[in-house]
Amino acid sequence: MSAILKQFLLVSSIYLLAPTAGAFSLNDPLSSGAQALFSSTEVSGEARQLLGQLKGQLGVTDAQAGGGTGALLKLAQNQLGTGAMSSLTSEAPGLSSLLGGGSSLGKSLLPNISSMSGVQSTFSALGMNSAMIQKFVPIVLGFLGEQGISSSLLGQLKGLWAPAG
Repeated sequence: MSAILKQFLLVSSIYLLAPTAGAFSLNDPLSSGAQALFSSTEVSGEARQLLGQLKGQLGVTDAQAGGGTGALLKLAQNQLGTGAMSSLTSEAPGLSSLLGGGSSLGKSLLPNISSMSGVQSTFSALGMNSAMIQKFVPIVLGFLGEQGISSSLLGQLKGLWAPAG
């Protein structure tokens, strides 16, 4: 499936989730739909603690914290493979709920994040600019370090999530 078609399907899915009742501007449907999707994701354990840190330090919503972290973790899963993610989720099992959990819609929106541009698209759909990614990264890495994630895996994540340039 081409990248353009995938992006179209992502945008269309989010647009269809936008609330149909109430007034909103033409700029809001995408972020409203994405926030509705990610706010309905059941978050547990360590993930709840991480999202609390993101909300407290960055002033983001639950949906933005969950969706942004989910996008970063999905990129890691797609680039580093299941072995690295197994290591990560064994130390912090609640994080697997941010990868789509039981929601087939959540899984369908996150599976094709294979580059930082996919992460940027998700952040944008959640109403955040790309500069927020680099505000998320140190908080997420610090949290993962506190959970006992190995320094080698943290180094891989830091390299993966580094801005292009």
